[in-house]
Amino acid sequence: MMDDFGRWLAANAPTISIFFNFLMVVVWITYLQLLLVQFRATRRSSILITRAAGRGMRSRCLVTNMSSQPLYVTSLIGTLHVGDRLIELPLTDLRDLPGDLGDDPRSKMRQGSLNTGQYLDIGHFHEIVEVMLAANEETEVDMPQVEQLDLTVVAFYSREDLPVGAVRSFHFDHKAATGARVRPLNLATDQIRQMARRRTLLKKVEYHM
Repeated sequence: MMDDFGRWLAANAPTISIFFNFLMVVVWITYLQLLLVQFRATRRSSILITRAAGRGMRSRCLVTNMSSQPLYVTSLIGTLHVGDRLIELPLTDLRDLPGDLGDDPRSKMRQGSLNTGQYLDIGHFHEIVEVMLAANEETEVDMPQVEQLDLTVVAFYSREDLPVGAVRSFHFDHKAATGARVRPLNLATDQIRQMARRRTLLKKVEYHM
């Protein structure tokens, strides 16, 4: 029987060789694909914009770096929806800050370098809206008239020249029975990674400089 098996192997050696060569190619392709996925993951930014510490207008807005590498938040741009109007302003430079910025200067300045897992606490939603209305001299607009806030984060990641970013929208339900509520309009933060959107983001930042 061993002789028969040996003769079978000898007769089918080319086919067996091709099969194992093909199997080896499949293994290498799979391995390289995993390396590519891992490499792309390290190159992609991931920024979370979340509501924290409650659901009302006194809840806080956090910006968290979930990327695998540090990033530098250079600007925050807020857009208020007031009826048919849009009020868009950079949040980074709206206030004069004291000389002593305390233990968390990045959150006070609303910009700075964030390592993986670090966050900016940019304040209460109520405070963000009030500061924007005051900066735009909106004397005729009251808080209940503001229906929505779109928050855009602008950051630089790795060694790339174009900024990356993230956007999330929050609806203000002023008619809630237990007081005004902040409701995210989407489950996840929209990541700005595509080149076309990053160029548009750069133009927006330049417009507000």
